[in-house]
Amino acid sequence: MKKLVPILLLVALGVAACGGGSSAVIATVDGTDITVDDVESLIEPEGSLIPKEDFAQFLGFEVQWEIINAAASEQFDIEFTEEEVEAEADRIYDTADVDVTREEFVASQGVTEEFLLNFARQGLLDVAVREALSGELAPPSQEAIDAEMQTAVVSLTQVCVSHILVETEAEAQSAMDRLAAGEDFGALASELSSDPGSADNDGILPCSSAGQYVPEFRDASLVAPIGEVHQTLVETQFGFHVMLVTDRTDPAEDELPTEDEIVDTLKARSVVAELETWFLMQMTAANVTVDEEYGVWQTTPQPGVIPPTG
Repeated sequence: MKKLVPILLLVALGVAACGGGSSAVIATVDGTDITVDDVESLIEPEGSLIPKEDFAQFLGFEVQWEIINAAASEQFDIEFTEEEVEAEADRIYDTADVDVTREEFVASQGVTEEFLLNFARQGLLDVAVREALSGELAPPSQEAIDAEMQTAVVSLTQVCVSHILVETEAEAQSAMDRLAAGEDFGALASELSSDPGSADNDGILPCSSAGQYVPEFRDASLVAPIGEVHQTLVETQFGFHVMLVTDRTDPAEDELPTEDEIVDTLKARSVVAELETWFLMQMTAANVTVDEEYGVWQTTPQPGVIPPTG
């Protein structure tokens, strides 16, 4: 069963909070208080104590939620009713497709109903903020559309390639000279190639999408003549390749995405990037303080609360 959040194993050392609860303020977000009770209400402890690592992780969630809820409301006027949040929580439970009650499902995740409702609210916010940001983005350029189409063509083009991989250009040229003199490609690959995956198979690589190869090898596989040794040596991060393309199958027209589909893909990609940028901007702009007894707030490399040491 996939968990909503990773729950760390209970350890003997480092217990940060007890299950009794407290209204003590342990963090503030732009003037809004977060208490011990707020955090403990999210966690279904495995015992009577909550490890400090778990507590810091959930305190980090609480801080992030407070920031995002306020920003979405202020900037985009995004709000949800309790009925909408409850419906989303039901959807999450139904999607889990487990043969247990919702209460048992939530407990199995190491969290509480309160956490599930907060988690559901964030899912709704994610969709709503994406929609708000997408309306502010310029449509993709024709150049971007053409580049994406070319990427699709490459990824759907199947190539069958044999190669001889050597360390230096001089070695590669020597192999080319021997091939020109009539020696067998497979025999030379077995003798000279440093690629263990293909040297024992006469240099033959499995037929695959051209897009699976590193850029230099990919590009060469798309233009090399079929059935003849490619007369241009191919240099990659692995060394120098003597290449022989034995077959190449271009994608059929109906296999390629339409321009509308590409536009949708590019828009979705732009929205994801814009959402990530917006999220990090909110995290870094917020005024967050955390009681050092419970950890330290950080925004890089990932927003969250680092548990206290010792």
